[in-house]
Amino acid sequence: MTEGLLIAMLGWWLGGFINNIVGFGAALVALPVVALGNEMAVAVPGSALIVLALNMQLAWSYRQHLERGLGLWPLILGGLPGALAGVLMLRHIPDAGLRLGLGVLLVGYALWGLLRARPGRRALHRAWGAVAGFFSTSLGTAYGINGPALAIYLSFRGSTPQETKAALGVFFIVSGVIIVVAQTLAGVQSAATVLQFAASLPSVMLGGWAGIAVSRRLPDGNLHGALFVMLLLMGANLVRQGMGF
Repeated sequence: MTEGLLIAMLGWWLGGFINNIVGFGAALVALPVVALGNEMAVAVPGSALIVLALNMQLAWSYRQHLERGLGLWPLILGGLPGALAGVLMLRHIPDAGLRLGLGVLLVGYALWGLLRARPGRRALHRAWGAVAGFFSTSLGTAYGINGPALAIYLSFRGSTPQETKAALGVFFIVSGVIIVVAQTLAGVQSAATVLQFAASLPSVMLGGWAGIAVSRRLPDGNLHGALFVMLLLMGANLVRQGMGF
C-alpha cells in the first residue's frame, strides 16, 4: 500500500471521528491531512465519495431527531447550479490555486466559528436554503467541503445539537449525490479516486462510530472551539503551500 493511501486512511479516520462528534467537519479536517501525500485532483473527488458514505452513517444514527419541514427542495434547487460552478472551478483552477482556495476557506470558516454569536431559533426564508445549497455543492464539488454553508444555515435556524446532526446528515446526502453525479459527468472521478475511496472507507466509518460513541458521553459543543483552532492552523498551512512559501 502506498504512502499516499496510508496518509489518506489516517486523515479520514480523524475526519470521521470529528465529524460524528460535532455533526460536520469530516472533509475540513481530513483534506489538509490527505493533501500531504496526495494530489488535490485525487483527494477532492475522492472526498466526495467518502463524505457521502459517512453522512449516511450520521443520518441513520440520529434519525430519531430529524425535524419535520426541513425544506429540502430549496437546497436541491440551489445545489444544482452550485455543482456546475464547482465543476468549472475544479477543472480550471491549478493544484496550487485549489490549496490556496481551500486554505482561505478554512481560515475564514474557523474565524467565523470562533467569533460568531450564538443565534436563537428563528424562521428563515426558503431563499436562504437555496443560497446554502448553492454554496454547499459548489464548494463541495471544487474542494470536497460541503459543510460550512449548511452548518451556518442550520446554526441560524437555531436547531438543537441532535437536530443539527440529523439535518446535516440528510442535507449532505442530498448535496453529496449532486456533487458525485456532477463530478462523474465532468470526468473528474477516476480509478485513482475510487481506489482512495475504497482504502479510506473502513477508516472513516470506524472513526465515525468512535465519534458517535464519544459524542454520547460528552456535553455537546465541548470540542467546537478546539476544532476551529485546528482548522485555522491547517488553513494557514494550506495558504502557505498555495502561495509557494
